[in-house]
Amino acid sequence: MTALPSGSNGDEDGKNVLSARNSTLSTDSLPIGPEDFDVRFFFTPRPQLVDRKEIFDFLAKMLATEALKNFDGLLPGRTVSFLDPRYPHITVVANSLVYSGGMPRSYLFWGMARIMDHMVQISLFIASNFALIWQGRPAGGLSIALRPTGPGDKQRVTTGLPRPLSQQQNTTAASHDKDFTSFEHEFHGSLLTVEDVCMGAIGALVKAAQLPDRPHFYTFVGGFMPYHALQSWSSFGGGPTLDRERVVQGVYESVRFALAHDDFHELKVRILEFGLVFADGGYIRDPPLTLGLDGHVNTSAS
Repeated sequence: MTALPSGSNGDEDGKNVLSARNSTLSTDSLPIGPEDFDVRFFFTPRPQLVDRKEIFDFLAKMLATEALKNFDGLLPGRTVSFLDPRYPHITVVANSLVYSGGMPRSYLFWGMARIMDHMVQISLFIASNFALIWQGRPAGGLSIALRPTGPGDKQRVTTGLPRPLSQQQNTTAASHDKDFTSFEHEFHGSLLTVEDVCMGAIGALVKAAQLPDRPHFYTFVGGFMPYHALQSWSSFGGGPTLDRERVVQGVYESVRFALAHDDFHELKVRILEFGLVFADGGYIRDPPLTLGLDGHVNTSAS
């Protein structure tokens, strides 16, 4: 495994060092964390390119899996490798430099949100090392690698959600298995970009990870400015039926379905359990597209 970078600024050993705290990031945007947290990027002269849709799907499932755990807790080891059997060539590694019990899970969320936002802004998706900074000091690192990690004393975490996900291939579909959580999907409305949909989902997962386990609630809204896909979920049937797990499942299912169909129109999703609808939502364009008086498409904040 390539050694994690140090936390200093400037060029080191021919590697370009960039800070995530730049004009492309809004300091008051929830997904990127507080002012005390920062990410620095180390780009090699010949970086390995990562498939954009594969890394979005990998990270969305990874964050969805971690969102069901304690956001304020620690990862289960000083070095943790995240694996996904669907993408055996991709590995994400989290290293803690400060906490003997592992990196704070919040750093994983904030760090990946910043990393992906920066890659989108520069239109470059690469395998590289990223230094995590807390209050100006190195606190750990995240690595995206295009090969399995080597042998060693490392905790490995396979990403996976607790309830089976529907794998339907139709634009409007539902699972007929009444024993598990299933989903109904319907594309509609405006066309967004893959970056809008995936970054909006990452922002929503950062927010959902901080929800309490209980009690149930009526609505959830989350996104990642300035990306236009806004995740919006509502209870179904009159009472509060949403909880953190249903929101996380729904957010990931929406981005998974869009990527699987290579279709990034607005998407409606219903969550069913044992054949009964418990919640509905999906992502919508925010702000919505409207027609101006001249007949041309414009955006509206309403």
